Amino acid sequence: MRTMQRGLSLVELLVALAIGSFLMLTSAQVVIDNKLSYLFQRAQADNQNNARFTMQWLDRQLARTGFKRRPEQAMEAAFPALDEAGSGVPGCVFAAGQVVVSVNAKTLCIRYQPSDRQELDCLGNSRPANTASLAIPYAEPVEAYVEKLSINATQQLMCTSKDGTATLIEGITDARFDYGVAAAGALDVLAYTATPAPGDLVRSIRYAALISAAVPGGTAASNALAWRYWYEKDFPAAPTLRLYQVVKGTATLRNVLP
Repeated sequence: MRTMQRGLSLVELLVALAIGSFLMLTSAQVVIDNKLSYLFQRAQADNQNNARFTMQWLDRQLARTGFKRRPEQAMEAAFPALDEAGSGVPGCVFAAGQVVVSVNAKTLCIRYQPSDRQELDCLGNSRPANTASLAIPYAEPVEAYVEKLSINATQQLMCTSKDGTATLIEGITDARFDYGVAAAGALDVLAYTATPAPGDLVRSIRYAALISAAVPGGTAASNALAWRYWYEKDFPAAPTLRLYQVVKGTATLRNVLP
């Protein structure tokens, strides 16, 4: 005599639960892996965007260095000596004719004359005292722009003018500036140095930056080759999980060429 089975047996229920748990774990792992991949790719994109902005901004500001509205005017006349009070920017002191000064390994000061009334400093400010002179072609402005470009201890690219300080970008772990010096009246750079002497003629500036972005645990970012390349040593025993990228550039100071 046949008997009809109704419902599930205990064995069948346990098998179903095991299969369901396996599928859930597999799905969860796929979701986690996809999220880690997304966060890693976003960190890469952040690094690339920061690197692009850093290079473009430094190239633009350094290209302005030493610009004067009267080409025939001597540099010493266009850019007289300035002490810290005269420049209005802490740490920025210039000798006559000097337009770029190394403050430390991560900080430099530059100065230049605005080309027209639309030109602003790195904080987006103009100088009202220049309004009348800038309306006249080749007229010397009353006041030149002085800017301090620096990387602070909290990994930020900063710009300081007489109107204050602003953060331009974050995520710059380290930076280096080297100055190409030349002989008087020469175009060729003799050597690059991180500490130019007060009388050195700086013709170009070579910069490098170590860009970084935070990444989640479980990635391979802690073994980044860029970090080893920059510091020339292995990671510490407990490295911070960050993704690193090195960017380099050289800006020729065309406005100060003889």
